[in-house]
Amino acid sequence: MTRRERVCVAELKFEEYSYEMKEQLDQPTPIAPERPEVIVVPLSPARHLQRISKLEKTIASIFIVALVGVGLLMIQLRTSITQVEQEISLIQGEVVVDSADVLRLEQEKSELSKSDRIREIAEENGLAIQSENLRKVK
Repeated sequence: MTRRERVCVAELKFEEYSYEMKEQLDQPTPIAPERPEVIVVPLSPARHLQRISKLEKTIASIFIVALVGVGLLMIQLRTSITQVEQEISLIQGEVVVDSADVLRLEQEKSELSKSDRIREIAEENGLAIQSENLRKVK
């Protein structure tokens, strides 16, 4: 082949390849079909519970029982505190009454132990008292 023939063959091959490429470029590229949006349907409670594992159910049950137990313990504790406060107030009332009785008895003791009163009672009963022998009772 002559040089000219080689050039012509090369041109033809180039045109063939370029033509094929043009055909491929002219074809529309395949586009993936559009998918509709996924709509999330809420699960019914029964189906939702089926998706929860037994371990999760056990943990939730233990947690609920613990909350109820703590609540009952708090109520019992409040009741105990109220009862103790009631008992304290009753005891305080008794202390006030007893302290009033103690004060009254101390006053009576001081009145009865006065030397003038002792002399007066002795004279009424016809007794003679010597002042030196008279002492104050404590």
